[in-house]
Amino acid sequence: MSSKRAKKIFIPVIACLLLSAAACKKGNNNNAPNGNRISSINSASFNHIYSYDEQNRLAAIDYSISSHMKAVYSASGIVLQWYDGNYNPTDHRMEMNLVNGRVQYVVETVSNYKNEHSYNYDNEGRMNRAQATRTRIDNNQLQNKGEVLFTWNDDRLTKVVHTVQDRDGIKTDSVIWEMNYYDGKKFITWEDVGFSYFGKTPLAGMVTGFGYRLPVTFLSEGIVPSVAAVKDVIQKTYSYHAGQWQLSSNTSVYPENYYQYDAQGRLTRWLTAIEITWK
Repeated sequence: MSSKRAKKIFIPVIACLLLSAAACKKGNNNNAPNGNRISSINSASFNHIYSYDEQNRLAAIDYSISSHMKAVYSASGIVLQWYDGNYNPTDHRMEMNLVNGRVQYVVETVSNYKNEHSYNYDNEGRMNRAQATRTRIDNNQLQNKGEVLFTWNDDRLTKVVHTVQDRDGIKTDSVIWEMNYYDGKKFITWEDVGFSYFGKTPLAGMVTGFGYRLPVTFLSEGIVPSVAAVKDVIQKTYSYHAGQWQLSSNTSVYPENYYQYDAQGRLTRWLTAIEITWK
């Protein structure tokens, strides 16, 4: 995949590269009061509605009249299945394996591709490594594979290094992000949507495009949960073309007025155009 194509995929995602909810070491915290659950996230172009089961876990998301997702929980894992407007299952499905309350392995199938993700955590429950492979289903041919390494300062993610290799194991792209956050400003967390299964990770694994779908973008238009509101993101991209490495970089800044809150300190508006309502 070319660098130009990759940038089109990952730049909107990194706009919400934020620190995720802090789940406990061996389990999760999906039993918060209903008042701490998100009811909807919407803008002029979309309206996503969230529902929860009796244990206050995420049960379904209605993206529109023609797209829905339902979650099914078991002792060993979670299955996310997408449906069309008539609630017929589509070819989009995620199967998540849980160990000690955290996702360890994800198989996502969509169209003619299978993406397999595996995650490692440190003793504090912070994801420190993620790996993924992308394979065509019709011929079982490897397309590419990637790895992400996470650097932390306490519960704040400070650096992400993402490398991608082609089917022959040759490195094709690398991206480095460094993040800074506002003190005392919250974002929305995995607990707020009843889905705290990724430890203290921002993106549940792979960070950008390069052919990968993000296992967390089912939440809402690429919005990524976070305990802290991001102030700025410095990005450096290394792309390999015609035998040479090319470097590009940019800094994205997010002013404080991009984040608005209610009297309870819950985020109600983001980027001036996205509204969040609460149960």
